[in-house]
Amino acid sequence: GESALCLALDGDRLPSGAGVLTPATAMGTALVDRLRAARFTFEVERATG
Repeated sequence: GESALCLALDGDRLPSGAGVLTPATAMGTALVDRLRAARFTFEVERATG
């Protein structure tokens, strides 16, 4: 949802053209700002074994 909103509403903050990109690369801080505002969190754990 937030990625779609970012593409639709934050175009002025996104690169104008760069080929095929991951969402994080394409939308960068614009997406991070939206995720933070939506109180989205990430939890990272190191895999062992």
